[in-house]
Amino acid sequence: MTGADGSSHTRFIAPHPRLQPYLSVYYFTAIDSLDGQPVRDLMNPEWASVRFRYRGDTLGGFVGGELVEVPPMHFAGPTSLAGPFAAVHARIASIGFLPVGWCMFIDESADNWSDRLDDASLVKTPVAFARMMEATRTLASLDDMAAAFDQILLDALDNRPLIDAPMEDKVRAAHAALLDPEITTVAGLADRLQMSIAQLQRLSLRIFGFPPKLLLRRQRLVRTLAVIMRDPESNWSDALDMHYYDQAHFNRDFRQFFKMSPREYRAQPHPIIGAASKARMAALGDPLQALQRPGNMPVP
Repeated sequence: MTGADGSSHTRFIAPHPRLQPYLSVYYFTAIDSLDGQPVRDLMNPEWASVRFRYRGDTLGGFVGGELVEVPPMHFAGPTSLAGPFAAVHARIASIGFLPVGWCMFIDESADNWSDRLDDASLVKTPVAFARMMEATRTLASLDDMAAAFDQILLDALDNRPLIDAPMEDKVRAAHAALLDPEITTVAGLADRLQMSIAQLQRLSLRIFGFPPKLLLRRQRLVRTLAVIMRDPESNWSDALDMHYYDQAHFNRDFRQFFKMSPREYRAQPHPIIGAASKARMAALGDPLQALQRPGNMPVP
């Protein structure tokens, strides 16, 4: 995928402290083409997010499918596939949900939204997404938008029963185990969580959106991808996660998630994700939402 020359900037703002256990961060992205042609890039596999495009137009989708016009207020569930998108001029406000945030704020199974991008009004949630959309259109300051998001999410938090502590602990423990490079098998994950395979399967689909085997493969791949994003001059062979048998093993996994070879991916420009990953590393210490640990405290 080739992309037009363009500029992109993403600013990250920490949610209210009470919301930080549930959200990754608020992020505000500005995209501008320098030659009038669409600026193109690929979203990496990640947890769920809601996005509000308050200026411009965007196209989006998933690799292997067609790019389509994206609703101004749209929701992306947990993803295992890379997501191509394009814009000439756009301003987008986004909120990332950690797995325990799905448990708190989304009233349906995550596998209903796995690898799905759709109008956010279709999500079963107590969060007033429409009020957030209105805030992005009426408030000029990103800080004011973030404050409005805080208030809307706190209203939802204060007007629903909290997750029972054992369930929240279970989701956090599962999230942390998925990020542990020492956990490589479904049996090992179930053992770490002291759950049966059947119990793990149900929790995985309900909260994380995918079967545990696929999640472990996804995390192995994004650990490798993160090395490349931290150091664009590094090569794949040096970046490989220790649990890949060899380069061919990694290539097969990469092709499943990105529908292209690692070489093809490196040959493409990444004007939006490249800039956003650098800003994310500065703000949060990691370049990918899928690598954020539960309980990480974003910095303003």
